[in-house]
Amino acid sequence: MAETLYCYRHPKKETRVSCAACGRPICAECMRQTAVGIKCPEDAQLPRGARAGVMKPNQILKTVLAGIGIALIGIPVVSLIVSLPLQLLLSAAAGYGAGTLVNRASGRNGGPLAVAVSIVATAIPFLVWLAPAALAGSVSTFGVLAAIIAAVAAGFAGRGRY
Repeated sequence: MAETLYCYRHPKKETRVSCAACGRPICAECMRQTAVGIKCPEDAQLPRGARAGVMKPNQILKTVLAGIGIALIGIPVVSLIVSLPLQLLLSAAAGYGAGTLVNRASGRNGGPLAVAVSIVATAIPFLVWLAPAALAGSVSTFGVLAAIIAAVAAGFAGRGRY
């Protein structure tokens, strides 16, 4: 069962509703109905895209942790992708999926941090896979192209809705 929440403006009032923009708990007296859901009085006054790219500390932490997880899980995934036919298409799909995951971890606020984490977390597994070939001086053109396509797709997905 979920823990009891209390309105951030009226600490003695229990609630089960939170602001669609900032996530703070709000009571029936404070909630404002908007075109995109119920919001607190402060966020209801802001223009629709005013919070895009603004992340709370816990969202930043979740974004970075999601990026680390994608980078770690991505290493074996990339080694599998590059050995399959249609590796460019699979790289784009994997990059877009990674960017979407980071975007959701960021609270769907997007912003420069989510895009950067998406791109870096997607590029790291490809760089790990390409590093031995780069040291040997025989880098595959398709491997580099797959890495670029995956990173661009991740950045596109990680940008969220503005």
